[in-house]
Amino acid sequence: MKVTACLLLLASTAMAKPREAKAFSLFSVVTFPNDECTTVMDPTMRGLCITAEECTDQGGTASGNCASGFGVCCFTTVTEQGAITNNVTYIQNEGFPTAVLGTAPVAEATLMFTVEGGANICQVRFDFESATVFEQPADGACGGDVDEIIVAQTSTTIGSFTNICGTLTGQHIYVENDGANPAATLTIDTSDTVLARTWKILVRTIECDSPAKAPGGCLQYFTGTSGNIVSFNKNGANGALIDNLLYNVCIRREAGFCSYTVREARSAAGAVDAFLVGSDDADGGGVVDPEASVGLANCATGAFLVIPNSAVQGPEYCGGVLSNTNADTLASPVTGDGPQFQIRVVTTAANAGADGSGFDLIYAQNGC
Repeated sequence: MKVTACLLLLASTAMAKPREAKAFSLFSVVTFPNDECTTVMDPTMRGLCITAEECTDQGGTASGNCASGFGVCCFTTVTEQGAITNNVTYIQNEGFPTAVLGTAPVAEATLMFTVEGGANICQVRFDFESATVFEQPADGACGGDVDEIIVAQTSTTIGSFTNICGTLTGQHIYVENDGANPAATLTIDTSDTVLARTWKILVRTIECDSPAKAPGGCLQYFTGTSGNIVSFNKNGANGALIDNLLYNVCIRREAGFCSYTVREARSAAGAVDAFLVGSDDADGGGVVDPEASVGLANCATGAFLVIPNSAVQGPEYCGGVLSNTNADTLASPVTGDGPQFQIRVVTTAANAGADGSGFDLIYAQNGC
């Protein structure tokens, strides 16, 4: 934030000569940026560095000092629906980390949170942090008689990304804003199914000139020369790939790197399959082919990833193994390039959400 907090420091200076001269007051204005900070109550929790008075006024809790002691690390959380007006705010269920809606009777409930925007707010980032767990999709579909988390933009399009559910711990998304207020809304819609649910979602607003801003069209954005990219609701053999998604996972191209490789985080022979994407109608629907499938002709049904590479005619990948070679039974790294490093995720209603489906991938950038 460019808004700074101000403190008035009063210093009295007495002049030695002449003796009859009176003391006078010198006022100095100390300013500091309202950066994110780490709370002392929990090193994994984030706050905003503001004055103690501002923290009290916005209903936050001071948790440690910042800005050389001139500010406090203000932790803000909300449990009831409404407008989120403060940057770096957590949405949590009542009593978190204790679960809710785990005992009968359970009634359907809807909580809607609007995020304050404005001309200088270009994006909102939502981080689904520890123990964010909702009901699993039904054959790949969220909503209806199943929980759903709906993220919407006010005046720009988020593409074919509509709703998600299941286990979302560790995921994040960026929402674009073109100056509208509110900038985004997040709705938690729970069903009447008895299930222990917990949620902890960190909300950040990103200014248009901030280095934290993601490139346009990126639902997820990763930085660094290597990292881990996981599909929504990938939870070992218990999760399932969600239907009807179309979004870009972007990787910031670091200086001196011209391409990137993507590989499975675990081998197909491991306890948990790291790549199980798409379905094969010949197997009755919802059954993923155990071999690698490459190219749109082989990945037209269910779901696939697009990893752009100038050397590959058809960069679509699906099946039970991630490989450059169609019908391969062993996983191999896939290389991507281009001015923007990205992976496009496409799922359809035919995805069917097979148990254990989804992807858990490691990316690594390659030097020029």
